[in-house]
Amino acid sequence: MKRIIVLIVLGFSFWVSHAQTYESFIEEGLSAAKEQRYDEAIESFRQALKTYPDDIRNALAYANIAHIQELKGEQMKAIDSYDMALSIAPLNVPILKAQGDLYMTLGNQSKALLDYSKIIEVAPNNTDALLARAYIYQQQRDYSNAKTDYDRLLTIQPDHYAALLGVAILFQNTNKPQEAIRRLTLLIDQHPEKAELYSVRAEIEAEAKQSELAIMDLDKAISLEPENKNMILTRAYLHLKEGNKHLAKQDFQRAIQLGVPQGQLKEELKQCK
Repeated sequence: MKRIIVLIVLGFSFWVSHAQTYESFIEEGLSAAKEQRYDEAIESFRQALKTYPDDIRNALAYANIAHIQELKGEQMKAIDSYDMALSIAPLNVPILKAQGDLYMTLGNQSKALLDYSKIIEVAPNNTDALLARAYIYQQQRDYSNAKTDYDRLLTIQPDHYAALLGVAILFQNTNKPQEAIRRLTLLIDQHPEKAELYSVRAEIEAEAKQSELAIMDLDKAISLEPENKNMILTRAYLHLKEGNKHLAKQDFQRAIQLGVPQGQLKEELKQCK
């Protein structure tokens, strides 16, 4: 619950006048939230809102309510509460980020993009918002704006892992596989323990019809994450494509052991005979 505690103090100083009653409700809410008595916590925060409806700190009370609603799985209620918070403090960066992250969880990238863009207007060097917006641009195939955000982020933090990976994927998406592979190779030199790097490079190598290299990278990735069923399935399909039915069958069976429904791979197993 550290996030709640941070939200409740960030950006505002406590006012001495009328603070006792207001703060007592807030403290009750924080205590209840920490003990996962979520309904009681929300009620305490709402009592604070009723006590002083025009208090600027109500933005943070609404934000706390929203976060608890997220924890309860009430995402749409949380969105409404974040909206109330932002109607009071429209440029509060932590609240904007919390709402943007929730929109991402809900799959609403357009709304998330608006929140992250507002953060960048207020705090141009906010790396979290730059990374999130670059990702959205990339998903929307707006590669020019994605590159702009990645470049700005890497100017601020040249060794930012996620941004460096994002740039490599950007080259993949813009039909520059060799540059993507080069970037990934450099990143692997810096982070040889990251299975996802080998997996992404394998994907690009497979697209470039370099199956042997792709399988080698998948072997390495799976050695680092032996229970990653997605990587195992990827290797299985690649083995099957290359005519290595025995190895493909082994991987399909391993994926089933890891939880992939057998019926989902019925046709693939037939092809392995």
